[in-house]
Amino acid sequence: MKKLAVLGVMFAVLFGFAASAKAEGIEAGNQLVSGYLGGAAPLQDAGMDDLYYRDGGGYTFHLNDLDWGDAGVTLGASYLYFLNDYFGLGGEVSGTVFGEAEYDTYSPFGHSTFKSSMSTVNAMAVGRVNVNPQSRVRVYFPFGLGLTSAKGEIKGDTPIGNDSIDGTTTSVGYFVGAGIEADLGESNWMLGGEIRYQGFQFDTAKYDIDGISGKEDYSYLSFMAKVGYKF
Repeated sequence: MKKLAVLGVMFAVLFGFAASAKAEGIEAGNQLVSGYLGGAAPLQDAGMDDLYYRDGGGYTFHLNDLDWGDAGVTLGASYLYFLNDYFGLGGEVSGTVFGEAEYDTYSPFGHSTFKSSMSTVNAMAVGRVNVNPQSRVRVYFPFGLGLTSAKGEIKGDTPIGNDSIDGTTTSVGYFVGAGIEADLGESNWMLGGEIRYQGFQFDTAKYDIDGISGKEDYSYLSFMAKVGYKF
């Protein structure tokens, strides 16, 4: 929560400055190439409330609270063409590698640890709405819709042995967000940052474990620094 509060203050300060700072900004016909790097955090657990893992010895480990991933790293690149001062369309490729979420269980046989992780690759059509296109510091709202390929993995370390299973799903992916960018002097380079709400779907049946079936809707927040070049 502290990180979100600090981010909110930073956005508020920059939003206020953007209302008064004037420069050439964004105009119809401009093209913008951007690169992104930041972090991502899942917003819910795996959502498989009836999930259980039956090992080779016949003992059932209940994994009701297993998360689908932990905080990770995200990066991407995008291209935008501005149809007018306020609206641009283009494409984006991005990916996120989430960390391993750990879940512990206990049985008469001893302690067991299960780890779940996810990685995603997105190919999307994207758009952007500018709030103040002619300002040196600009506020905008990005959005995207396309395909997400997600690979999930679950590892089990039990008293009876170790095991690992994985599965891959391609689904519709999307994001909505808010961003801010600032021109670097009189050059065409700019720096900025974005916060996004992103979502995709994963078919848990691909894990091929007893008790798992159906598709789950997963979502996460991403926080990214951006460098862009306008031409």
